[in-house]
Amino acid sequence: MIKRMVYTNDMEIQSLAIGSVADIGDVYKASPSSRVLAVQKEGPAFEKDVYQFEDFSIFSLKNPPSPPPLNVETFTYQNSPITVDNVRVIGVSTAGIFQTGGIEHIEALNYTKHFRILKDEP
Repeated sequence: MIKRMVYTNDMEIQSLAIGSVADIGDVYKASPSSRVLAVQKEGPAFEKDVYQFEDFSIFSLKNPPSPPPLNVETFTYQNSPITVDNVRVIGVSTAGIFQTGGIEHIEALNYTKHFRILKDEP
C-alpha cells in the first residue's frame, strides 16, 4: 500500500465505544471485535456475575474464515495528500471503524446477546 499524508482540519467525534476505532491516515490492517452480554432487568436488585458468556451459544460460534484476497493488478499514483476539511461523527460503536485514509484489510467481528428480564404482571 502506498502511504499518503492525511490532513484533517477539524474532526468532532461525539461517541466512540465498545471495541471501535477512529483513525486518521492509511492503515494496513484493522481488526476490531467485541463480545457484549447486555441484560436489562426490571427491579431494584442487581446481581453481579450471574451471566457468563459460556452460558449462551452465540459466543461459542466459530469465526467464519476470511475470504481469500483478490489479486487485482493496478497502478495508482498519488500526487497530492488526502485533505479533509470538517467531519462530525455522532457515534461509532460495536466493532465499528471510522477511517480517514486508506485501509488494506478489515476484519471486524461482533457478537451481542441482549435480553430483558421483566417482572410478572399481577
